[in-house]
Amino acid sequence: MEEAKVTEVPHLERRVRQRKEPMTVLKTKLSRSLSCSVPRVKNTLTGFFPVVLWLPKYKLKEYIWGDLMSGLIIGIILVPQAIAYCLLAGVDPIYGLYTSFFANIIYFFMGTSRHVSVGIFSLMSLMVGQVVDREVYMAGSAVNLTIGAFGMECGKECYAISIAAALTFLAGIYQVLMAVFRLGFVSVYLSAPMLDGFATGASFTILTVQAKYLLGLKIPRHQGYGTVVVTWINIFSNIQNTNYCDLITSVICISVLVLGKELQDRYKDRLKIPLPTELVVVAGATLVSHFVDFHGRYDSSVSGAIPTGFIPPKVPSFGLMPRVAFDAIPLAVISFAFTVSLSEMFAKKNGYTVRPNQEMLAIGFCNIIPSFFHCFTTSAALAKTMVKDSTGCQTQVSSIVSAFVVLLVLLFFAPFFYSLQKCVLACIIIVSLRGALRKFRDVPSKWRVSKMDAVVWMVTMGASALISVEMGLVVGVVFSILCIIVQTQKPKVSLLGQVHDTVYYEDLEEYENLMSLPKVKIFRFQAPLYYANKDFFLKSLYKAVGVEPFLEMTRRMEAEKKSEKMAAKEVGRDDKTNGEVNVGLVSRELDFHTIILDCSAMPFVDSTGMQTFKGIIKDYKEVGVTVLLASCNTTVIDSLRQGSFFGKADKDMERLAFYTVHTAVQFANDRATSAFIGDTLPAYVTKFDCLVTHLCSEALAFSLVTGINHAMARLVDIWDSMGIMEEQRVERMETVKKHIEGLLNDMITEEEALRHRIRANIITFQKQLDTLCLEMSMDPYKMEEGLTVLQIEKNLRLRVEVLTKEKGERLKELHRLQQQDKELCVELCVTPYYIPTGSMPSRTQLQELREHIQTLSEEKKSRAKVFSGLREDIRKLMEEMGHEPETSLEKESVGHDEDIFLLTHENIKALKLLLSQMEVKKESLTNTLAELKERSMCLWNRLDALEQNCSVFQESVQGTLSDQITQWQGEVDRLTDLQKTRLGDVIEKVRQELVTFWDKCNLGREQREPFNAHFCDSNFTEELLALHDAALLKVKNYYDQVKPLLEALQRWEKYWALFQDFEKKANDPNRFSNRGGALLKEAKEKVKVQKMLPKLEEELKKGVEAWEKDQGSAFLVQGRRVMTYISSQWEEYKQQRDKEKSERAAVSPAPPNSHP
Repeated sequence: MEEAKVTEVPHLERRVRQRKEPMTVLKTKLSRSLSCSVPRVKNTLTGFFPVVLWLPKYKLKEYIWGDLMSGLIIGIILVPQAIAYCLLAGVDPIYGLYTSFFANIIYFFMGTSRHVSVGIFSLMSLMVGQVVDREVYMAGSAVNLTIGAFGMECGKECYAISIAAALTFLAGIYQVLMAVFRLGFVSVYLSAPMLDGFATGASFTILTVQAKYLLGLKIPRHQGYGTVVVTWINIFSNIQNTNYCDLITSVICISVLVLGKELQDRYKDRLKIPLPTELVVVAGATLVSHFVDFHGRYDSSVSGAIPTGFIPPKVPSFGLMPRVAFDAIPLAVISFAFTVSLSEMFAKKNGYTVRPNQEMLAIGFCNIIPSFFHCFTTSAALAKTMVKDSTGCQTQVSSIVSAFVVLLVLLFFAPFFYSLQKCVLACIIIVSLRGALRKFRDVPSKWRVSKMDAVVWMVTMGASALISVEMGLVVGVVFSILCIIVQTQKPKVSLLGQVHDTVYYEDLEEYENLMSLPKVKIFRFQAPLYYANKDFFLKSLYKAVGVEPFLEMTRRMEAEKKSEKMAAKEVGRDDKTNGEVNVGLVSRELDFHTIILDCSAMPFVDSTGMQTFKGIIKDYKEVGVTVLLASCNTTVIDSLRQGSFFGKADKDMERLAFYTVHTAVQFANDRATSAFIGDTLPAYVTKFDCLVTHLCSEALAFSLVTGINHAMARLVDIWDSMGIMEEQRVERMETVKKHIEGLLNDMITEEEALRHRIRANIITFQKQLDTLCLEMSMDPYKMEEGLTVLQIEKNLRLRVEVLTKEKGERLKELHRLQQQDKELCVELCVTPYYIPTGSMPSRTQLQELREHIQTLSEEKKSRAKVFSGLREDIRKLMEEMGHEPETSLEKESVGHDEDIFLLTHENIKALKLLLSQMEVKKESLTNTLAELKERSMCLWNRLDALEQNCSVFQESVQGTLSDQITQWQGEVDRLTDLQKTRLGDVIEKVRQELVTFWDKCNLGREQREPFNAHFCDSNFTEELLALHDAALLKVKNYYDQVKPLLEALQRWEKYWALFQDFEKKANDPNRFSNRGGALLKEAKEKVKVQKMLPKLEEELKKGVEAWEKDQGSAFLVQGRRVMTYISSQWEEYKQQRDKEKSERAAVSPAPPNSHP
């Protein structure tokens, strides 16, 4: 039996990752995080403010002239553009100058690009203007409203810049957050064709918006979708109202501007500086408009007064931010995308690097800080950046020069632009769109290069122009993603052939002179295999190889059935005929035995793709075809392993997966042509641990020598039979010897190269391992002694793979946890768990982050419970009062959508405050209702209403407090009207009640005297009733105030009466007759009364003094002060006692009585 040919392949093993000690990682991370050294502070400072790093290295003599020249030119260009772009933004011209000034200053400190010009940009101005116009339009004529919590009245112009500032502030916040959370990948979804189409479509919108200024038409700016179409309809509908002065001015200005731009483009190599065409046009048009008085004579619209200096800064209105929060998102993304793309473009051109994350921070603060100074959104502008680069700009010092030029205009020259016509500004804007509109010339070339990119460009451009700018951005992104999905759903597939005498395989349809392998089909699928394209994969595979397993099995089964039937009919025939019939009915043999799936262009496989692999392997096995996988990357291999594709312990991996197509082809051919014992198969790419041992080497060497000896003996026999001479034999032997030596030398060279590659791999793996250990705070990896080179390479590779996988898992876990933490922190308005940006988290940090998230989740549940309780109480109170929600807080608190309510401490406090306000309001309504009930009772008593009727009315009153108040108020009004018809009886009742309360209050004659004139008046009128009611209310209030004092006085009078009664009994000569034990009881009661009277007098005295001090008036009883009244009582008592004593003394001497 022939020995199978075994192909030697490199030894490849996946790396094994080792776990780090948690304490070691914790100590390392803590030492890094808590360190506060001078280099660390310096790195942080220079990272946030790059100017600190490059400004000290500024080469003054080499750079200054280029920076001065480019800064001066950009400043001259900025002034007219800043004023013009304010038309797009819908704000006054002065704010464009503010924006240009502050943006250049801030980017000087924070930017990393040397050439980018940051400031106003037509596209950003348009997007800001659409939001501003929408909000002003929604405010309508009521634009004189209060902004924020400042209590400041704001007109239309103030409201417009307040909207723009709030929008800019939010856009900057979004950009800073994107930088903090490393969300720069968002710009990946903004492809170059999509951005070009978006800019071109937005240019149509800008052109349309500015067209009315060219014609001098006064038509409103359309809001919503279809701005371009509706605006042009309005323009042609009002074309008869064209202002010819503006039209002629526009034609002249556009002609001059276009001529200047064309000359600039044609002779740009000869011109050292750009032509200041915009400045010349603005200056000339302003002078002509001022001296001819276009505004007064022809009603031409002009820029108006532009103040000098700076308006005091103001915090952006937080009340407006919820209205524009969504609009700020596309602004932030587009601004960042343009800025970063321009920075990288000019950095590559001029040989330096930029930091995209720092660029995002810079543009974010270029929006946040200027928003406090009445500015709108900024971005990098391509045209001005190209001018800076072409005029010798070296650093951002040129931005300081440009800002200085704008500052001069702000301080001194701004009023000179009063007469500048708006049509001139519109001309500058429209002519600046030449570059974007010229993109139409690139459409044919885009179509030839990539039809998909051309379609993305046209769809984005059409949506931006015909629907809206914001919707155009959304449509462009969504359509781009859909195009990618379509490309993965129907990717390119091909059958491969072998390049002659090489190990390379390419597409048979794309290349000529390729060799088709017999009995082997090689199929390449150039896309990931996942659920969306698995059907296409199967159809393409069946079509390419020409065999569909299910149909082939069905056909074979039918052929077997027919063969059996035919055999039954031909039983009587001879064997030869029978054999011929069977041969004619059996199924055809396939022209291949193996299908190799080239997975080199397959980045990943999902669970559906793995099931697809299993299905085709099983189906083709039933028809005698083996399916092999080749060139699978590690992601695909890991997915298949996790899905048990290779069986338990990956036992079938060596039979199914191969590292290259060539090894899979060799395996297929060897398997088809060689005989093996049992299940023994050659070990190829997927398993290299079974190396040839020393014993195998000796056996092979012996077999080789034996083979050579046999071959030499056979050759000698042949040469003898042929009569070959000795010289010829030696010559032929030399040829064989050289051939064998050449083979051995080639093998030695290959093995030396292999050894060199292995050593190079060891060095590479060692560097990677050192880097990973340092990055992950692990001890350096120590290799065992006595290992071979292959074992060292294997160990290092496995170690690197283990660490890399652990690193990826940690970062993945960190991203997931930070996402949860972010959502909870946003909802609860708390500070997220801090892990330094870009650092590798330790296990302890991840665990702490999990605990932090658990704490926040519990806090959220706790707050949600409190919120639910407060909401139910508020709902109950509102239902009881019949109160409808008015404020946004009330609507959110009683609404059914709980997700719109953020569970912050401030909102919970606001709900508690709202609950207390509702309780106060309920208490107020309850008091009002009680007053109305009391008033009704009083009127019922005065009018002698039947008790039955009163009870019926009280039972009929139902509903909320507001409804009850309304019903009781109606009853009071009815009784008041009835009272007017019975004034005499009512007044008499009031007088009776008045006398009752006078008596209760112990008012003397002097206190009643002021009202006696009205009390005795018999002319019953409503005025007299009102006076009586007022007097009654006054005495009732007085009674309520002195009621405690009156009660105290009544208690004193009660004990005083008891005291006098005891005294009378004591003086009664018959007190001892038949009294028994009653005398002792009376004596005890008398002693008690004698003790209580001084106490009651003291308490009454203190209460009266406190009341008099509080009220500022005396408390009188029957016209006398209380203590005077009490003293008079004691005086009368003494006089009466002395009198009785004298009378008794006159009758007969008696022992004196003791004074109490």
